[in-house]
Amino acid sequence: MSRKNDFYLYFWGGLIMLVVGLFFLSQKVTVTNSFWGGGIRLMGMHISSGLVIVPFIFSLVWIFIRPNKGSKIAMVLSVLLIIASLIQSTRFYIQYLTLFDWVVMLVLIFGGAAFIAKSMLIKF
Repeated sequence: MSRKNDFYLYFWGGLIMLVVGLFFLSQKVTVTNSFWGGGIRLMGMHISSGLVIVPFIFSLVWIFIRPNKGSKIAMVLSVLLIIASLIQSTRFYIQYLTLFDWVVMLVLIFGGAAFIAKSMLIKF
């Protein structure tokens, strides 16, 4: 086989393995979010989730009253704070798995990634 055929074989085979492994993993993971129920920890302080919206409201009012560079920076920072609090409040739980299922998923994911990496190292 030529090097070009090796590239396609490793790349597509690895991509299929990676996608199948990630699909199996995604079927066994439960994702929950408790944004409104809990709160976030920011620099050692517990902040209620509703209080994260307050800087956004103030910066929104500030933009309508006097739009300037400071109000736009405050708006961007408040949106980033909301996104960070959403990400921080997200929880991932892996459902019951047998050892065989776990090993098969890991082999498919990391084996597929290794084949893709190997295909990128093949020179034409």
